[in-house]
Amino acid sequence: MIVLSHLPSLSVAQLQRALPPPHVVSNSVTWDELVARVHRWQHDVAVIDPCVGNEHLAVARLGRLRPVLALAPSAPVIAYVSVSVAAMRAVQALGQLVPHELIIRGVDDSPDALAAAVHRVVAAGAAIRLMACVATSLRELPPNMSAAIEAMFHRPERVRSVSELVATAHTTRRSFDRWLARAGLAPARTLLACARANAAFHILTVGRLPRRRAAALVGYSSARSLARELHALTGWSRSPKAAQFTKDEFATALGRRLARRSIQSAFGESSH
Repeated sequence: MIVLSHLPSLSVAQLQRALPPPHVVSNSVTWDELVARVHRWQHDVAVIDPCVGNEHLAVARLGRLRPVLALAPSAPVIAYVSVSVAAMRAVQALGQLVPHELIIRGVDDSPDALAAAVHRVVAAGAAIRLMACVATSLRELPPNMSAAIEAMFHRPERVRSVSELVATAHTTRRSFDRWLARAGLAPARTLLACARANAAFHILTVGRLPRRRAAALVGYSSARSLARELHALTGWSRSPKAAQFTKDEFATALGRRLARRSIQSAFGESSH
């Protein structure tokens, strides 16, 4: 994984402890350098503190980053900031630009917590791309249902069962199933399986994690459970190497499972 950062030196060191080699953590000394490098987007995730050096410039700095992030709305971004009024304003401004993960310096930035946050935000970016496959169908659902489904794809580890998904949507299982069928979407159990598999695949692709760790991050009981679900959803080998498949191929294969009726994938046809 390649991480682009703009952070104080101590936070860079903490991030490097969280993501040791073969991961690469590269720090941009100035905000101008960061903006230029984000524009090229030759990294997997950006971890930034717009308050570095002068917290009063934070919101203005994010304004300069806006047009660059607009070109890649699913680009993974983490705000790694201290607790201050300026930092919270910056976090609010960042939230208007792109979905992001928030880490508070000195509170939830242990190496394990940082590593988990990086993996979650990478998976969340992948969820945005996958949701594009069924955007029209999602708009046919009541807002509470579509919001619950999208939240599940962004943070699948928070939804342990279909019952929890239905409860999050503030409806009944019977009503939930009927609305899914009417919109042409797959049953709730399949949606949950796709959400977990999508997150796990992308974590494995960039994370260089043991399969058991990737499985645990998104709610699987074991690496074997993850392998079985990937096989059931895609037909690929029960022990696939994520690097053997492109992200677009995986999105296409999974996108087909999201709908009851045939839909045209936003990613084109796959050879698998």
